[in-house]
Amino acid sequence: MKKSFSKILISIFSLITLQTPHGVFAESDIFEKCNKLDDAIEFRECISSNQSIKKGSTISNFETALKLFKSGDTSSSLKAINLYIDDNPDSKEAYLVRGIIYGWDLSNVEKSQNDFDKAIEIDDKYSVAYALRADNLYWELGNATQAKKDIEKAIIYAPNNPYVNNVRGHIFLDIGYTFFEKEKFDLAINSAKEAVISFKNVVNNNNDENANLLIKRLYPLGLTYEAHTSLGDTKFDLLHFAYKENKQRGDAKKSLNEAINHYTNAITLAPTQEEAEELEIERDFDMITPAEIYLYRGNAYSWSSKEWKKACKDWKNSKKLGNKEAQTNYRQSKC
Repeated sequence: MKKSFSKILISIFSLITLQTPHGVFAESDIFEKCNKLDDAIEFRECISSNQSIKKGSTISNFETALKLFKSGDTSSSLKAINLYIDDNPDSKEAYLVRGIIYGWDLSNVEKSQNDFDKAIEIDDKYSVAYALRADNLYWELGNATQAKKDIEKAIIYAPNNPYVNNVRGHIFLDIGYTFFEKEKFDLAINSAKEAVISFKNVVNNNNDENANLLIKRLYPLGLTYEAHTSLGDTKFDLLHFAYKENKQRGDAKKSLNEAINHYTNAITLAPTQEEAEELEIERDFDMITPAEIYLYRGNAYSWSSKEWKKACKDWKNSKKLGNKEAQTNYRQSKC
């Protein structure tokens, strides 16, 4: 069984639905001019050529930090958000942004966690901060008990938030894998069902991901695309096999067919292999590529009594895109 979730420091940032905090100073003509540039590098050069980031600037350091973070300029982004916090020490959004910068680009979990704590101290119903903290707790600090408490608080305060649900889905998926490995199949099924609920909420409520600078940088292939892949993994890798172990053949077959449908949806939304690989190099973390999804769907087809022949076609597509596992499956199955 593969654990196909991304390193969840990725999914933690998929939570953000940030908007400019209420009361941010009016944007200057410079920011308005630079903000019209779609290319992140051009934006950064525009800002730099017109005005350096400094305390008291009429340019919103908050929004500048977001743009610079999207462009990959960690140092300038951190400088901008620090200046904003100096002037706005009670801004929960600013601490959230800085926590993301610390965790994502600087791999400083302690400082990241401190900033999420501060955001929650300012607003004890701040669902996104709870979800981010839960993700750190679970994946980086190994504290599953506290992580579950935080993510359930986040869901109570924002039950339909797609990014909160994405974090919750991956936590419960991983817990389900752990139960499966321990042959606790009923518990694995229950955990998988919770993951399915959350991933479906991502798909059904994710309408604004393209409007968010942080999401566009951290989930450049799209959160809906990855949520369909996660649903496929949950229903094939976990539910299908757990049901089989429990002799629940009807449920196993249903989960398998649903997994295939979700993989098909992901393929429909997928970028080109070249685009995904280019982003992998640029961002320095693993992306879910079309080659992998063709592999996963082929694997699922291979367990279908009626459609198993379709596995060869998917493995062939996957190996053409460079996937070694698909090449092995294709050869061993004598396609």
